[in-house]
Amino acid sequence: MWSRYLQGLALFVGTIIGVGVFTLPFAITRIGLFGGLILLGLLAIAMLIVHLMYGDAIASTPGRHRLPGYAERYLGRGWGAFATISNLVLLNGALLVYVLLGSQFLASLVQLIFPGFSLGASLAVFFGVGAVIFFFDGAFSTEIEESLTILLVLTFALVIGWGLTRGHIAGMGEAAWGNPLLPYGAILFSLAGAVVLPRVYETLQADHRRFRSLVILGTLIPAMLYGLFVVAVWAASPAGPSQEAILGMQPLLGHWIVALGGVVGFLATITSYIGVGLTYKGLLRFDFGLPRLIVWVLATVPPFLLIAAGLANFVAIIGFLGAISVGFDNIVIIRLWHALPRRQFLNFWPGWASVALVLVFIVGMAAALLVFMGR
Repeated sequence: MWSRYLQGLALFVGTIIGVGVFTLPFAITRIGLFGGLILLGLLAIAMLIVHLMYGDAIASTPGRHRLPGYAERYLGRGWGAFATISNLVLLNGALLVYVLLGSQFLASLVQLIFPGFSLGASLAVFFGVGAVIFFFDGAFSTEIEESLTILLVLTFALVIGWGLTRGHIAGMGEAAWGNPLLPYGAILFSLAGAVVLPRVYETLQADHRRFRSLVILGTLIPAMLYGLFVVAVWAASPAGPSQEAILGMQPLLGHWIVALGGVVGFLATITSYIGVGLTYKGLLRFDFGLPRLIVWVLATVPPFLLIAAGLANFVAIIGFLGAISVGFDNIVIIRLWHALPRRQFLNFWPGWASVALVLVFIVGMAAALLVFMGR
């Protein structure tokens, strides 16, 4: 049982800790370190509530579904259709971002040994990994994710420790406070893990009690690591955090931080890529009922077609996915939880608090739309 628990925890944590973490230090420069950490903490609490609500729905419903299936079952076809569109955008967009950044991290690492290794070759490696792993189901993929997540957490902790011990903490909080809506989308995207919770529950073999504790622990671990990572990057970046977090630390920590950051980046993207890709497979199979071969193609090919079409601005994509797609999915989950005939995880949660959460997500969605409309 503990082996299944650790596998589920690794799956959940490994999927949450993705490329979004590298945008956080730079995104938070727009609001200031202390303001950014407060916003990170508040959104972590909000996502914990949403994850517990979705866990309630998963544990209370027989059969294997993903969010569109749960929404249609409890809220009707209209909500199911909206959830389907949102999930398709979120999952395909997330896979696109993981391939974009993951291939760059992989290329930077391999080029340390083979300078001629190209970004195209790195994309081919990602395609091959996805094609093989997405062809298989269940235990094989979960064991790979567990091993990669352990490596991810260890190397991530090493970067944090290096930055905190070699950096300069004093004076980091002098930045002016700014608009909290500016880093909102990036933070929300980096904390989101609801898409993988059905697979986590299946890994636990429907153990309700352990599932609840896993959801809590798996949400809080990434949030705490993010906070430490942001402080470490700010402390070790003399000129301020760079857009991808790692290069800004190079003047103080040397070239090795780039290599170590590349390892963390590759592990973060590949674990999330596997987790989200297998979740997408589950949506296509269990809720859409598509044949296995078509599911395999749809889970593997679209990110590379989108890259070929010219979509490459990962910062803008992450902000959009976080504020719009994750925000809408969260609203669906809150509405879904209130429609459940029985609840096991959040019996104490008042209705007014749900209204407040929904308003937060709506404001975030509206602000993101204004930004993307250029206003």
